[in-house]
Amino acid sequence: MFEINELIRKAQLGDLVAWESLLVQVYPLALRQARAMLRDPDLARDAVQNALLKMHTHLHTLVEIAAFSAWWRRIVTNEVYMILRLKQRDTEGFDPGILQQIGVAVDELVVMRCELARVLQLLPIDQQQVVIDVDLLGVSLQEVAERNQIPIGTVKSRLSRARERLQHHLEVFREGRKEKKSMEYVTEDTTMRDLTVLFYSYLEETMSGAERARFELDLAKHPEWAKELRRHKDFLTLLHTLTGKMTLTSAEIMEKIQDVTAKITDYEQVVDDTYFERGIPQTLTSHSWFQAPDLYRMESRHPSMGEVIVVVRGVEALSYMEDAKQAVKIKVSEEFRKQMGLDFTDSLKLMAAERNSRPLGTEYVSGRPALHLQFNQQVSGKGDMITHLWMDKDTWMPLVTELYNADHELVQRKVVRELRLNQGLPEELFNLRLPPDIKVQDNTQDILQPIEELTLQEVQERLGEHPYLWEQGEETQAKYQWIKMPGGEGVLLTQYFVPGDPLAKLTLTQGKVAHANLPPQLPPTPVSFEFAGTEVEGSYLELGLKPAKGFLVWNHADRYFTAGGDFDLKELLLIIAKLSSAGTPPY
Repeated sequence: MFEINELIRKAQLGDLVAWESLLVQVYPLALRQARAMLRDPDLARDAVQNALLKMHTHLHTLVEIAAFSAWWRRIVTNEVYMILRLKQRDTEGFDPGILQQIGVAVDELVVMRCELARVLQLLPIDQQQVVIDVDLLGVSLQEVAERNQIPIGTVKSRLSRARERLQHHLEVFREGRKEKKSMEYVTEDTTMRDLTVLFYSYLEETMSGAERARFELDLAKHPEWAKELRRHKDFLTLLHTLTGKMTLTSAEIMEKIQDVTAKITDYEQVVDDTYFERGIPQTLTSHSWFQAPDLYRMESRHPSMGEVIVVVRGVEALSYMEDAKQAVKIKVSEEFRKQMGLDFTDSLKLMAAERNSRPLGTEYVSGRPALHLQFNQQVSGKGDMITHLWMDKDTWMPLVTELYNADHELVQRKVVRELRLNQGLPEELFNLRLPPDIKVQDNTQDILQPIEELTLQEVQERLGEHPYLWEQGEETQAKYQWIKMPGGEGVLLTQYFVPGDPLAKLTLTQGKVAHANLPPQLPPTPVSFEFAGTEVEGSYLELGLKPAKGFLVWNHADRYFTAGGDFDLKELLLIIAKLSSAGTPPY
């Protein structure tokens, strides 16, 4: 610190050597800032060159040497927005749905950027720098606190005050000057400013789990908060749109994954996987270990099936159900192993490939700086089905994943409760030691192949006849997949989705070979019911967990069937009675 202060003093006196030494330290940081704001390397270099000229010209006016970093960052920011104003950059890449949601026209964005630049310059320098670091550059709150040697609470407070001022000026700019009524409600021990800080902390997931739980209880008690919370949420969306943080291509995600994968030799994590049905949570917890490149172990306890352990070594997997005293060894193809998502990077690649994505900034999750990504999938007539993903900023390990349906209801949340990286896990951990009385069922003579996506016409060609279908018109959408079973025969797996819900409502399988693997520790209930106009006998297992409350197995006319999903036995039997293969279904 003393060295750079001395360089600044000498450069102020006209020492060119000191100025050049100062440039060596400032230029890469300034270029990084400009690139983050402009997302255009050539324009970023232009902005930095212009900024350096102004820095050299006005360096003698800097009174507080300690403010040098904030001073030059402010100059770079001004030059970036000047380029945006002069170049009239287009807005290609922004999601029109997001803009419509926050009430901004596409052709209004450039003007709004310029207005943001103007208002940003009106902020006190401490508030301005926090906004630049957090909302433009994506620096974590903790890093900003350490960089400026201030408490993280002070960072939150400055950021909240700065956003409130920006929000006010942008709303006035868009709607014209008018008296704006602020929310009058103040709790007994919470000021309006404190409440605003809480709103932003809640929206950006910088609360601890306990703080979040307390806030949600208060939110339920005070419904008048909802409108104000929505206002802040809309503003954050607008701010992130204006600052260019709203887009991230699949190619960029893939590139980042490649960069960070090399940093992880092994990991251990405990994950709570919670499903929500009418707001009621059901949670399953798993404990897993991974060692690059292809060793994996997972232990979990299912309320119905008991303790389950799975160990994967390369393409060979061994599963053990303790309560049933059953162990099965199988072999999978490399493609099938990737579909299983045992390596977290495989899951990220699949998610990035299937949905549009955008980063929403850097936040804190359980003390870790996390990159917040949002994946959108358009649902015809209903809007977006959304996935929020918080990933460790350094390693891109998923920390929290939330799935929302098109009605904006949370349907699934996965939280990494414990995470340990690069411990040097012993290879012995991936050897499953079974009790001496357990005999392993060896099914490695055949290799499980990846699941294929098929059209309905291809399904009929594979089966050689019309499949049985659940015809619900526009109420559901079907996804057809082909699973190659040991012995070469195939089975059709059909998943039925309600548009806008990421979880399958019904899963139906059918094929010429038996393919149901019922857990032996769960004695099935014999069931008689009508199928295809005849009375059949089947077996039913009650699982009681969303998204699979129950599971029914039966056979008919030399074909084997299973059905399960978000239905109890009575509802499932009504659906099965209506399954039809008559005629050629519409494609």
